[in-house]
Amino acid sequence: MTTLPAADLLAAGRDAGGSPWAGRLRRAALPLAFFVAVLVLGLTMAPANVLELQYAVSLALFAVATNLMLGFGGLVSFGQGVFYGVGAYTVSLGWMHQSLSFSEAMILAPFLGAALAVPLGMIALRTRRLYFALLTLALSQLAYVIAENQTNFTGGTNGVFGAMVPSWLLVPRNSFLLTLAIVTVSLAILWKVLHSPFGLVLRGIRDNRERVEALGVNVYAHELAAFVISGFFCAVAGTLFVVYSQSSYPEIVDWTASGIPVFMAVIGGMYTFFGPVVGAFVYEFANHYLIEYTQDWQLVIGVVLLAIVLLRPDGLAGSLSAIGERWRRRRDRVPAGPPPAPLPPEGGAS
Repeated sequence: MTTLPAADLLAAGRDAGGSPWAGRLRRAALPLAFFVAVLVLGLTMAPANVLELQYAVSLALFAVATNLMLGFGGLVSFGQGVFYGVGAYTVSLGWMHQSLSFSEAMILAPFLGAALAVPLGMIALRTRRLYFALLTLALSQLAYVIAENQTNFTGGTNGVFGAMVPSWLLVPRNSFLLTLAIVTVSLAILWKVLHSPFGLVLRGIRDNRERVEALGVNVYAHELAAFVISGFFCAVAGTLFVVYSQSSYPEIVDWTASGIPVFMAVIGGMYTFFGPVVGAFVYEFANHYLIEYTQDWQLVIGVVLLAIVLLRPDGLAGSLSAIGERWRRRRDRVPAGPPPAPLPPEGGAS
């Protein structure tokens, strides 16, 4: 009977004793710890800080939804702010013109965002790479011009302000808990989408579009589906902006607003699911505290972004993941056994 080396026996034991659920629990440990930490902070911080934390949580959803196109689809889009604005304006304009309740507008907004993403995606996805980015930027600017010029409908430059959310959401901790619940459910759905066969095909398209196309996959349909899903959840994030600010205005559909979640994804790590969440918190709190100390906060963030792109292209979360992987390899390394017993001298003992 052949015997396996010690390293192979140890690996076989780990594989036999492991289970899919154990692997899932290990992968969910960091997001779960992060969720608990955010929840505890939201329940214990001062109301002003709770509002800032709430905004960071909503931006995390915006960043992850945008990263569905960027990090997993390989498509740089500067038009996701359009769907973010659709979510916000659906709540505010529904309240102003149609007397829609907040809950009705919250349900309607994501579907309007997805419906708008269909024709825009069908147009934009006819182009590739740089031209796709430029076309989505142009669509974003078109939306900005419409929102700014339609004064009677959108409020123009001033936007829409008012009591468009229920009174119980004016309490910071209540609005924070609602935002955290919606974002958690949305991120869980996006996680499932990206770890489904559809998500695997999307990553394959990102890595080698021509090869996937040669295998008979309808690349255009997959990219359009990703664009629509991203539009749906960007609109959800837009409704949460109204919960935070009780307003909507043209700047939230500007192309610069679409660039913010791209920055967050790059800072946190656009090739990981959790990276944009980290990037959203880093960006928002750095922005908040830098404004107190310098007027050139955008320059500081730009330098940090440049340093990350040059030194750590995988972002902050990618760096943490690499450190964790090295630690696991060191932990699982098989210790050297005792040295073999020396052979008796030739001829045996006297």
